[in-house]
Amino acid sequence: MNYLNIDQNLSTKKQKQYTIFIKKVKNWISQKVASAKASGITLGLSGGIDSSVLAILCDEVFPKNAYFYYFEIKEDKKTKKDLEELAKHLKNEIKIINLKNEYESLAKTLSIKDKLSKANLKSRLYMSSLYALSQEKNTLVIGTDNYDEYFLGYFTKYGDGGCDLLPFANINKTQVYVLANMLDIPECIIKKEPSANLYPNQTDEKELGFNYETFELWKRDCNLVSKEINDKIIKLHKTSEHKRNLIPKGPKL
Repeated sequence: MNYLNIDQNLSTKKQKQYTIFIKKVKNWISQKVASAKASGITLGLSGGIDSSVLAILCDEVFPKNAYFYYFEIKEDKKTKKDLEELAKHLKNEIKIINLKNEYESLAKTLSIKDKLSKANLKSRLYMSSLYALSQEKNTLVIGTDNYDEYFLGYFTKYGDGGCDLLPFANINKTQVYVLANMLDIPECIIKKEPSANLYPNQTDEKELGFNYETFELWKRDCNLVSKEINDKIIKLHKTSEHKRNLIPKGPKL
């Protein structure tokens, strides 16, 4: 799917709906921050589409109090270059923090060897660091999960899934791309294959076994995808239910 041209076929009515949504989500973020008596927002950037679109929106809402961070373990020149392009559109700076020593020390101390466990440890280290920085500035932490990721449970519990606000939890991935085009997100970010970027050559499609376009077809009508994909989506949603539910409480005395 050509995400660069995804908004070109939008009707005038659809264009207006997205314009209204942009205003609505910016007001929603502003109101949530105000009601929490916070000073602004803190957002962890990955160099991907969701966090980039949110960065643009939050930057407009809080031109002096939006704090953007990119955490790295191993230097990724491509992602840094993409973030440099994004930074040209922002009033607030993107701060790059290297956590290589901290991550490797923690993984070694805990004897973590499984690839997925190490990836999730990385995500949780990022989020605990983000919350520490956020608390210092009395801000709210913005999460980046869209509807597709949230439904499928494609996020790390207490990692990138740990946040105060989820502005995009009710819009799907394709809709995020429409917003990206409308907000002039750099082409290098829009064209990038979706990835959590937690280990080399990781992509969402490889891990899930299907792309977001296929999931959105399934959501429209499960008969539009193969039985194998249908079963996989249902299983992912069911097995990740614990990520979306409140923590179970024990019985009362």
